[in-house]
Amino acid sequence: MDSRKVVLFFLCSFYSVLGQVTPALRLAIQETRSNHDLTRVGLQFIGKPYRANALSSSNPEELVADLTSFDCVTFIENSLALAHAAGDESVYRKSLVHFRYAGDSVQYEKRYHYFSDAMRQLGYPLLGTRDMLQKFPKSFSFLSNYLASKQPGQINLALLRSRENQLAQNEFYYTPNALIDRLLPLLKSGDLVGLVSKNPAIDFLHTGMIYRKDGKVYLLHASQDFKRVMVSQQTLGEYLKTHRQFIGVSAFRPIFKE
Repeated sequence: MDSRKVVLFFLCSFYSVLGQVTPALRLAIQETRSNHDLTRVGLQFIGKPYRANALSSSNPEELVADLTSFDCVTFIENSLALAHAAGDESVYRKSLVHFRYAGDSVQYEKRYHYFSDAMRQLGYPLLGTRDMLQKFPKSFSFLSNYLASKQPGQINLALLRSRENQLAQNEFYYTPNALIDRLLPLLKSGDLVGLVSKNPAIDFLHTGMIYRKDGKVYLLHASQDFKRVMVSQQTLGEYLKTHRQFIGVSAFRPIFKE
């Protein structure tokens, strides 16, 4: 791709984002920053369609900046990027890179393929107390093993495995379903949650935001079941009971820097 095409791609992508930032979304961004509640932004995307595999599947990696459809992770990444940019559209794309890639480098191998990796690198504290948090050794080998079976081509598997090995050195903690009632009082709207897989090769199978309403805790997320962004019909505790593939949650509190 020559330099003129790169510039054209950037301008077209940037323009498409400009048109998606509505006055209501601008107000929500301001409220998020003043109240430290990411759901103010997230709620603006209610009803937006769920879109799986929206990001690049190989190199060369391209930055996808899209506010029209989401998976469970891009929903959170875009909400964080918009809040971090404080409504400044010229900063939004740089912020999105920061929340999606290690070292702010747009490469497939540098993408935060594991949500706990992003939370650790961003410095978001894990919520919970010692009496409720349990350790679960994770190998973080799911992605590299999957790609190795697919002959990934331009993806540097050695670099990806090196990153996974680094992640495996860190202790992984979560609150099991049986103790979720102890965690719920500690959560506030805008906290981030990863729903833990029983598979030791991967950390989470789903992510979302905590949303409090009428004293109860719900999940604001891009739902694969309902194919849209929504607030869960069930409380978080009920949701976990009916989705047995999740053995618990890890909850994190975003840090909003002025």
